[in-house]
Amino acid sequence: MTDGYHPEMTVVEPRRIGTLRVPSGLLAVSGPDRDPGEGPHITVAVPPGEYVLDEALARHHHPRTGKGIEAPRTDTTAVRVLVGESPAVTWEMARRPDDDPRLLPDNGIFGFDTDGATGCFADAGAWEPLLALFERGLIQGDPDLDPDAFEDISDSMYLLRTRDQASGGELAAFATTGDGTYPAWVGRSEAGEVVAVVVLVEDMPELLPAAEPTADA
Repeated sequence: MTDGYHPEMTVVEPRRIGTLRVPSGLLAVSGPDRDPGEGPHITVAVPPGEYVLDEALARHHHPRTGKGIEAPRTDTTAVRVLVGESPAVTWEMARRPDDDPRLLPDNGIFGFDTDGATGCFADAGAWEPLLALFERGLIQGDPDLDPDAFEDISDSMYLLRTRDQASGGELAAFATTGDGTYPAWVGRSEAGEVVAVVVLVEDMPELLPAAEPTADA
């Protein structure tokens, strides 16, 4: 019998990437490859403010060590807007206004669509100017873009942040692991307040049952 490959995963401390300003009090979660005038896919009402952007990280490693065994690697599994400090006690899948849960098939999801392997968190109140800055900066590579309105982010699933000078609203774009539909999960406190909005950028790993103790343990 051959010894199977069973990599192990350890969740590590989230990595803070920066902040996101949402002065309008309406957080957009969307694919940025939207046609002008369509608006964001999903919006979530939050108190107006500036919120932490971070990444959930997992370290993958082989339970054995030795020649030919891959070194541990750390991957981003999710991106998050941290809205409050209270723990989330419930999670719900964010929906668009016309999403009807009665029509959702088994194991189906609601979410935002992307055909460019990219999603974003943004101030929905400044959606159009922020999207225009994203287009000019990332897609067109405009060298004349105001440096105060566009910031590259390196070594992260987050790609860039744009800022609307008129309103102060911001957009943070992040990479996903492919095209398709990605759900946005809204975490609420015991009081029902939004405390976090999370997008899984890759499938969650299957959780294995704990090993049974052996007689020698």
